[in-house]
Amino acid sequence: MITLALILFQSYLHPFHVSVSDIKYKEDQKVIQISTRIFLDDLELALRAYTGNGNLDIVAEESWDFVNENLERYLLDRMKLWDEKERAYELNYIGAEIEEDVMWCYIEIEKVKKLKQVKVRNSILHEVWGDQENLVHFRAFDDVHSARLFEGKDTEVFEWE
Repeated sequence: MITLALILFQSYLHPFHVSVSDIKYKEDQKVIQISTRIFLDDLELALRAYTGNGNLDIVAEESWDFVNENLERYLLDRMKLWDEKERAYELNYIGAEIEEDVMWCYIEIEKVKKLKQVKVRNSILHEVWGDQENLVHFRAFDDVHSARLFEGKDTEVFEWE
């Protein structure tokens, strides 16, 4: 009950709907690491719709296995990356953790031998909020490229020389 009251209260604190994804290419490890920050109350609404479980309490300890399993499926449905030849990367869900009023979600792509161009699609929460914006910051080769993705424009191509 306290959890629900806290989520409802927090929904009034952030009248904007935004997630932030930091994508990092670690050339020495040949890996792309993705960390995404999503407000808990927004994510709970999305997972309720996604799973059909209208009573889902995203922060309840007894729900965590169900939440984590469905969070993985949800994220991998809503986030995609392709290389310069339009081949989809295999995304590996690492896990998630709650920090105050947000969920941090972690994804990794292994065996990325070279990075020249990456197409990123991020449609997280677009089905929940018409004004949802997903900010993406892609860090590679000491350079940062950023994009603002929203319904109708949920894909961006990032390129390096």
